[in-house]
Amino acid sequence: MASQILVSKISEPYADALLELAKSNNCVDAITADVNDLLTFLTSVPILASYFENPVISLDKKRELVNTVMGTKLNPFTVKFLLFLIDRRRIAFFGTIGERYLELVYEFADIKIVTVQTVVPLSYRQERRIIRELKEFTGAKEIRLIREVDKGILGGLVIKIDSQVIDISLKGQIRQISSSLDTMLVF
Repeated sequence: MASQILVSKISEPYADALLELAKSNNCVDAITADVNDLLTFLTSVPILASYFENPVISLDKKRELVNTVMGTKLNPFTVKFLLFLIDRRRIAFFGTIGERYLELVYEFADIKIVTVQTVVPLSYRQERRIIRELKEFTGAKEIRLIREVDKGILGGLVIKIDSQVIDISLKGQIRQISSSLDTMLVF
């Protein structure tokens, strides 16, 4: 837990700096696409993350890898940022920096990430209706749904927006009725 807090404290200013770099150079979309691609790539190729985290591997070798392998595929500002992280010995934190950067970009673009749990996958029409209702509820320009299927909720759905949970599932209603009965029986 303490190490997660430390990593978060280290990552925050770098994510802020990357967003400022992207905004000042009018390339938020390009850098955001790069960060998404890099996060996906680091997850699918864990040996690359291990390579960057390894303190025995020289900074020159890490710079060379970024320049030769990623240099032609990424926005030049993304490459400069990665080289900066290598020089500051913070490249191992890129995963957390990238995730925080994406959160900041979504805030900047007024996009809300909403998790919707259902028993069965939503149809296209159901998704559109939920998105329309959530836009009205949150006032956000855009809603991005993270869909989760959870057989444990029995029916209905559970919506998570930031730290707010809207539980309109059958399991949640049963829990609410049970709680009401418990309080009524105490008196």
